[in-house]
Amino acid sequence: MVKAKSQRVRFLDLLGMWLIEKRQKTMKNSILTACVLMTGLGLAACATPVETLAPSHLRNPINVAESIERLELYTRPNGLELSARDKLAVAQFLDGYAKSGDGALYINRPANSVSGLGTQQAEAVIRGLMTQGGLNPNAVQTGQYASRPGAPAPVVVSYRTLRAIPQDCGGVGDLAHTYANQTHGSFGCFQSANIAAMIADPRQLLEPYATGQPNAQRRQVIYDAYIQGSETAAQRPTNQDVGQN
Repeated sequence: MVKAKSQRVRFLDLLGMWLIEKRQKTMKNSILTACVLMTGLGLAACATPVETLAPSHLRNPINVAESIERLELYTRPNGLELSARDKLAVAQFLDGYAKSGDGALYINRPANSVSGLGTQQAEAVIRGLMTQGGLNPNAVQTGQYASRPGAPAPVVVSYRTLRAIPQDCGGVGDLAHTYANQTHGSFGCFQSANIAAMIADPRQLLEPYATGQPNAQRRQVIYDAYIQGSETAAQRPTNQDVGQN
């Protein structure tokens, strides 16, 4: 009886020690968990927020700059004597002036040149080609530039125009560096450069085209329908109707 009682007491002591040890481990784990959570919250509170990158068209803008197109015509003392290839080059140059030229067409002759007669004929030839191409010859402005006496010097024809300047996408950096779920800094650079290379008239980037004259006949038809209380929209073909079967 005494022996059974002492075994029961020993069992209760072992059970109590196991419960105490388990409680201590549970408290220890809870303290470690709390420390980890507090550390994480502290790091999150001290983290520097990442600034959102600007849109691609703002980070990679297409710049428009003024450019000067030049054409040099070398003449002879006895006359201009333009070859067929030279005349084609002049015609193409004047066509570029008609499409994208801004302002006057400048013809600068050398002040001291052995080809006096040729330089005099150059302006007449250019004015004649402008008239054939439907350009106003009065847009020509003439001038002289300093040249070495006795040395051959060209007649310089020039005009101002605008050019779209592509972005330099040489330093793209690490394309995989996309932390914070954002694109890399040079994202969209090649797209901007391609658009700048393809655009025909850079003035489209500065201002829209002027509004053309409206169709007076169509406007009168719409106005008459409005006065009569009829539908002013154009008739839509039946094959453009969308419905459910």
